[in-house]
Amino acid sequence: MYIIGLTGGIACGKSAVAETLRRYFGAVTLDIDQVTHQLLQPGGLLFEMYVRHFGNEILTPEGTLNRKVISEIIFSHPNERAWINSVAHPILLQKARDFLVECSEAGKRLVVLEVPLLFEAGWENLFDEIWAVYVPFQFQISRLMARDKLTEQQALARIKAQMKPKELCARADVKIRNVGGYRKVRRRVQAALRGRTF
Repeated sequence: MYIIGLTGGIACGKSAVAETLRRYFGAVTLDIDQVTHQLLQPGGLLFEMYVRHFGNEILTPEGTLNRKVISEIIFSHPNERAWINSVAHPILLQKARDFLVECSEAGKRLVVLEVPLLFEAGWENLFDEIWAVYVPFQFQISRLMARDKLTEQQALARIKAQMKPKELCARADVKIRNVGGYRKVRRRVQAALRGRTF
């Protein structure tokens, strides 16, 4: 089984690369953001931890987490962001390991984990190879503002809270520039997989 860790900055198109690997190259994928989202639903382990830590002011009138409030906390208060990472990363790491065991037992050949904070969380040793997805800075800002309906200042705060793309790419084994349309990205993925055996 060959395991790729797929990382990259916010709004750089990691999911598009994961979809390419899944659709055209038979990969089995897991998006850690989606796992996090499930754990943040009412009754989920992270939901309970967040409410105990931050109080009911982070809840909507319907009793779910107010994602806008949580985002503001994460990107405006480094200490709180550090706390969130300290409680979330061990839980998510166990989920990732469980998934990899299931894939191994099922005889899967190519497995991809989308992990936005892969290096920050210290997960490098989980993977045979690490891919970093990146886009030009102005493209990233514009895409993030449009996608999440943010001001330029809010978008910049989110980007600055993450590892710089230059460092991310320097630490990765493969760099995928996610511009130029789906076909070009697929060709870059195909080229990156050339010579791999799984």
